[in-house]
Amino acid sequence: MTTYTFETVRRGAQRTGACPACGKRTTRRRTFEQTVNPFNRNLDGSVKSRDEVFAAVSAEAAAWEPDFRHGACVEEDAEAAR
Repeated sequence: MTTYTFETVRRGAQRTGACPACGKRTTRRRTFEQTVNPFNRNLDGSVKSRDEVFAAVSAEAAAWEPDFRHGACVEEDAEAAR
């Protein structure tokens, strides 16, 4: 069986904000990735180039809005709801 390895395009994003419950500053990081392969296509059906894949990953990273709540604050909200 033949194995193909496609190039992965990665883009990291980091956001800093305040927890809405306690006000503590929080940093969230996430990595977005896609591969350059024949199945990754544009809306018109053409195969995406590496630059197009990079633009798509960058747009996804730019649009990312993380949740800045801490784990402890989330648990307190869950206990208060009970």
